[in-house]
Amino acid sequence: MSARRLLVGLLAAVAILTLAAGAAAQGTGERLILTVGLDNDVDSLNPLVGVEVPDYEVWNLHYATLTDKAAEDFETIPGLAESWEGSDDGLTWTYTLREGLLWSDGEPLTSEDVAFTINRAREEGWLNYDSTVANITASAPDERTVVLESSVPDPKLPTMDVYILPEHVWGELGPREITRYDGLDGVGSGPFTIAELRRGEFWRLEANENYWGGRPAIDEVVFRLFNNADAMVAALQTGEIDAAHYVPESSFAELAETEGIVAVEGQQGGFDELAINGGDGLKEPHPALMDLAVRQAIAHAIDEQTIIDRVLEGLGSPSEAMSPSADPEWTPEIPEEERFDFDLDRARELLDEGGYLDTDGDGVREMPGGGRPLDFVYAVRTESQSAPGVAEFVSGWLSEIGIATTQQPMNDTRLTEVIGRGDYDMFQWGWVPFVDPDPMLSYFTCDQVSADPDEPTNYYNDANLCDPEYDRLYEEQKVELDKERRVEIVHEMLRRFYSQAVYHILYLSPDLQAYRTDRFEGWVRQPADVGPVMFSNSSPSYALLRPVSEEDEAAEGGGEAAAATDDDGGMSTGTLVALVALALLAVAAAVWVLRRRRTVDERD
Repeated sequence: MSARRLLVGLLAAVAILTLAAGAAAQGTGERLILTVGLDNDVDSLNPLVGVEVPDYEVWNLHYATLTDKAAEDFETIPGLAESWEGSDDGLTWTYTLREGLLWSDGEPLTSEDVAFTINRAREEGWLNYDSTVANITASAPDERTVVLESSVPDPKLPTMDVYILPEHVWGELGPREITRYDGLDGVGSGPFTIAELRRGEFWRLEANENYWGGRPAIDEVVFRLFNNADAMVAALQTGEIDAAHYVPESSFAELAETEGIVAVEGQQGGFDELAINGGDGLKEPHPALMDLAVRQAIAHAIDEQTIIDRVLEGLGSPSEAMSPSADPEWTPEIPEEERFDFDLDRARELLDEGGYLDTDGDGVREMPGGGRPLDFVYAVRTESQSAPGVAEFVSGWLSEIGIATTQQPMNDTRLTEVIGRGDYDMFQWGWVPFVDPDPMLSYFTCDQVSADPDEPTNYYNDANLCDPEYDRLYEEQKVELDKERRVEIVHEMLRRFYSQAVYHILYLSPDLQAYRTDRFEGWVRQPADVGPVMFSNSSPSYALLRPVSEEDEAAEGGGEAAAATDDDGGMSTGTLVALVALALLAVAAAVWVLRRRRTVDERD
């Protein structure tokens, strides 16, 4: 190549780099993408039937609700409805929708969509809607007015926080088809709408241009799955992802002390339990588990504090009763004389009294009179960081009292199917309750026990227990408007549920999360000071996040990875400017070479 051609090429490169630097400096074409890491895949994007925490996170972003919850304290605040008022008897509530509401596809969002969602959910008994709308009829006098009439006093009203669905999409589906719909139409009313799902890899949501609260500052939210929690932590540390949910206990302290990363121990009433099949569903468990004394012996054989200390690295707290709400006042104290405290001798005594003896000397007790050994199938979640460790401790303690366990690893999808059929002995899983206790309480009523072998969709009563007295108390609290009296009823229900020993609460489990501070700011805890920043009751952070300004980033001294690349993996402004400078030096050198070549030619 001649020096002249080299010079022309370098000048062209300088022009391209200069234009690119200018475009980068102005932010032209740059998409702001928030990437959240987690190790739990979605179960279903259909809000009628999905059951897992990641499902609710998608719905919180994709679908707005008639009323919303304040991030600070869960107070009922406007959502799609800007205002409401109730009748003197409290049975009728009239809501006024915001003006000009649109679905993400541009179709008007009106009171007809609200009435469609509530009425059809009531008529068809949608799993995730039923406890809220079972006694409510909705009407739409005009496009912006919704009238809710309750057939009974309802302490939850005026709160109406079910996900409102677009009638022009979901109204086309029949009763059976609607429960099997994949929910991937992309039509929503929240700050972001689902755009892509690749199971086992990621799911992606895009900013909703028609969101009533205004288009979010970030363009996309990507939830990326990790098969290994340590790999997720490493990705957070290197800036490959911006935030992480389900941070392993073993990494939490390290992240808490890492500059540029904030570690969050969020409390919102979540808990993990050891569930035992009560035998009232489609299939019965090992016959010994039908005996209350055996279930009580198992409860006495579990040392929750050791699990918290050894498996959770101390990041958890004990609780006897189930937590039905993010508000701890709904959780009762269990009287000392009623508690199943850790006591291996008492556990052995209960089994001896019941006639469960080790007649062949192999260390495992048999059914009374001999015969079938007490060997229970223990399903161990493969998508849980704590489940394998908990299973080892629980199996060890049960072995000490003469009970064997056969551990059976299962992913969440498989375990959900097993629970739906009632085809299990025991397993460990967890819940994150809503604010009002009613939904959590409703899961353990008799009508939530799976009864149809062709359609085992009632996954919520995973204790497989039907207690008519519990049901009676549930119906009583459901219509009690005096909060103090309602709390008393709920406490009575939960003490009764505890006494059945089908649901042994292992610990209250915090949401361990972490996020970087170099790219986005505006994270909000729900509730204030103690809650998580993601995967909460209404997930407010995402709509409030904004990019960190250059001044803020420089002040924090972070973002080495971000300084070299932009959000899409391209070169940053600083890098481009540096390349322009290098190119200019190359041009100067080329000019010098060209001049030197000419001088030589002239001498020749």
